[in-house]
Amino acid sequence: MTKKRRPFLFGMRARLHDEGGFSLLETVIAIGIIFGSLLTLALSTTTGLRYFGVGRERQAANQIANQLMEQTRGLAYHKITRGMQTSSLSTDPNLVTGCAGDVVDPPTYRYVSCTGDKILSTTLNCPTVSTDCADPIVPNSGTIGQSNEYPLDYSWRTYVTNNCPAVSATCTTATPYKVTIVVTWDDPSVGASLAQRVVTQGLFWSPQGCVSSQTHPFAAPCQSFFYGQALAPEGQVTVAGTVLGLDFTTGAITTTAAESTLQQEQVSQVQGNWTQTGTQLTTSAGDQFGGATSSSTAAADGDPSGTTPGYAATDSGITGAASDLTTAAGTNQMQFTNAAGDTGQAISAVSAGGANVCPPTPPAPPAESDLAPCGGARALQAGTSQAIGHFHGFTADLGDATLVSIANPATTTTTFANRMLVSGQNGNLQDTVSRYIGTVRVGGLPTNVPIPANWAGYFLQLSGYRDTVVSTAGTSAAAPTATVNTGTLSYWSGAGYTSVNLATTPAYSLSGLVVDHSTTVGASTVRVRIGSAGTISMQTVPTATSTPTGGGSIVRNIAQSTVGSPVFGTVDYEIWVDGVQVVDLTINLSLGTATAKSIYQPAPSSAA
Repeated sequence: MTKKRRPFLFGMRARLHDEGGFSLLETVIAIGIIFGSLLTLALSTTTGLRYFGVGRERQAANQIANQLMEQTRGLAYHKITRGMQTSSLSTDPNLVTGCAGDVVDPPTYRYVSCTGDKILSTTLNCPTVSTDCADPIVPNSGTIGQSNEYPLDYSWRTYVTNNCPAVSATCTTATPYKVTIVVTWDDPSVGASLAQRVVTQGLFWSPQGCVSSQTHPFAAPCQSFFYGQALAPEGQVTVAGTVLGLDFTTGAITTTAAESTLQQEQVSQVQGNWTQTGTQLTTSAGDQFGGATSSSTAAADGDPSGTTPGYAATDSGITGAASDLTTAAGTNQMQFTNAAGDTGQAISAVSAGGANVCPPTPPAPPAESDLAPCGGARALQAGTSQAIGHFHGFTADLGDATLVSIANPATTTTTFANRMLVSGQNGNLQDTVSRYIGTVRVGGLPTNVPIPANWAGYFLQLSGYRDTVVSTAGTSAAAPTATVNTGTLSYWSGAGYTSVNLATTPAYSLSGLVVDHSTTVGASTVRVRIGSAGTISMQTVPTATSTPTGGGSIVRNIAQSTVGSPVFGTVDYEIWVDGVQVVDLTINLSLGTATAKSIYQPAPSSAA
């Protein structure tokens, strides 16, 4: 009789209802399967983490390589072509020498193997001479570590190679220079099974043209270089010191200013600006500014890749704002004011003529029509700027004292930078400043103080002042000039006033000037002393220099003309009431230096 087999499912149900459980063998097998699965999972995780770490290290290495390549791209082309420092070649592990067919003395080095490119080098003196150093080529190796927020330490090396830098018997054409950057690192946890090295390369080439490490480090068309500045600077008179019971440190009034600059070589760039009058006051609460807080600027640029227009003019309808800055304690007060209504304009043109009118008017030279660069600016003060002390709160009411006043001139100050063409020559650049300063008065007595005989209301006065500076650089360039056209300085000399004609005596120097006046105001004894603390003079006498020197129309590389502040120095202003000093101020005078400066460099010689 044949024995019937029990169905499989029936056996499984029996096993499940078998209270004897799994056998030892079955348990060991199950544990082994689970352990194997966990071991495989752990191995996979470890390997994944290792590759993740390697990826992070490689990413950092690529960042370093890219950074070094960008630094190399920022170097002047001649620093690429000269190559590495010769003294660094013999110890470099990535270079070989003694290859068949190569020059033996001096030895020819190649990158990695005898089939690699030739290394370029120059005998340099780095780091002793800083101009030889051009990281990351000279020196060509270094380390960037964890201190720079990288995961570990990295070493880098840079190589410059070119088998045919110029046409020769063996090279029919010149080829670009190749820069190779190698970044390596050592991670012991990874071992040699994974590459710990990143290499990046770039090609460098500058076509035929002018090369100059000073003006254009990559080849460009051979053109002359011109630069010029015409500056009528902001003048400033500052009052500093103490007034009894008053929170006051310093105050100032400033004049208008104008400036024009022009530069031309591959492209033309012109910029001009004018500045309004202003005031400043400093107390324990800080600084306050009034009137002109910024200048009005017009910039033009001939670079076709830029966004700056080729012609620009500030709005001729812009007028200056007034200001009145004060600090007071009771009826004592220090006040600094300027009037509204200053006018000015700046115009910049890379091609003057037609609708691109340059310079601004009025007043100005005739409008330019030669389509060459031009820049002009003008500024005219509208009213009187003043520094006033209101001294009513002492034992005696002294009244108001005008410490400094600067009135508006009758004529506009102008600056002009103009590229002038000369047939058959490179031509020249001329810069001109015509400066006008309104009447400046320093050191008025308080209004309630009886005045000395012959007193006209001031200690010093500058009136009717005008100066002109002109500089020209280039071919057929006239000699620079610096001239005080008109101007009179009057000063208290004890019993009256003495005057200096600045047009004929610009190199004046005055010292020991003083008015020491004692009188009675009400029932109080008052003493006012106003005196020069040192020398009152012209800051810089008219000076005109050029290279080469000489008169007439010749080639001039650098020309400069200057006239300093027509009144420059320090005046003390002191008051005593009944033997107590109540005012102790110092007035600093500096109206700025008018400057015209022109520079010319002929086109550099052509080089490959």
